[in-house]
Amino acid sequence: MTALGTSIDAAAVGVTLALLNANIIVIALSIGAATFLMSTAGMLVGRAIGARFGSVVEFIGGVALIGLGAKILEHTGYLR
Repeated sequence: MTALGTSIDAAAVGVTLALLNANIIVIALSIGAATFLMSTAGMLVGRAIGARFGSVVEFIGGVALIGLGAKILEHTGYLR
């Protein structure tokens, strides 16, 4: 479902950009640069936090993912 949603979103953005006659080169470079910068920053912050707090942060992340999954199941009607 996530892949399908992502594909529909990407198609909608692509069609919208084509209809607006946007400069796709500038937009693609901007998206690539933003993705690179945020991914790099996330890796550096994660490395620093992981070295200091290790298992505590892993536990908190696991609890957050379980909570997110439960919320998704709640919205689908499988978990009430």
